[in-house]
Amino acid sequence: MRAIDVVRKLAPSALNDYLTAFDQGDALLDAAGISSPLRLAHFLAQVMHESGGLTIRRESGKYSAKRIVEIFGVNVHSAAVTKAEAAKLAGDGPALFERVYGLGNPRKAKELGNINPGDGWKYRGNGILQTTGRANHREMGERCKLGDLFEASPDQVTSAQHALKPALAEWVAGNCNELSDKNDIRSITKKINGGYNGYEDRINWFNKIWKL
Repeated sequence: MRAIDVVRKLAPSALNDYLTAFDQGDALLDAAGISSPLRLAHFLAQVMHESGGLTIRRESGKYSAKRIVEIFGVNVHSAAVTKAEAAKLAGDGPALFERVYGLGNPRKAKELGNINPGDGWKYRGNGILQTTGRANHREMGERCKLGDLFEASPDQVTSAQHALKPALAEWVAGNCNELSDKNDIRSITKKINGGYNGYEDRINWFNKIWKL
């Protein structure tokens, strides 16, 4: 079964740019080594979770105070957002991402290569695998032989022409095909997410895909 067939069955609300990317993406998937049903199922499970069933272009940041604490709170994330801070940041995506990904969180900003004011918002989660950070946008552009395209124009990450490319570059860089062959969804999740956020949902997506 082609990837686009899976997408059409399981992601009825998928964005048109993503549908086009998958419809025209067989050669890209093959080039990335996604050449078996098991590898494809694991790739799509991660994609479906990260992109909300291919309905999300960018991380919105419109979180409630409770959710901010759950994701970015003390003893959870390097940002260590307090409940008082979360109350002020709730619903304010630009301020939130500057605080947790940008200069408001020097440790994470350094990790993500976010060096300028506003980078936290500009380079927030992006595309079908939610590429995050200036450095990652630059690296994926270079891996895709597109120079600084994604760093200079982050919106290109979600275009029909390019949507699959950074996701596949990240997949290959993380040796996720080899992990897929071992059916190791936990390690794949760690590579893609940096942790295990949404782990059960990723498993659920995999099971749905594998049954097709």
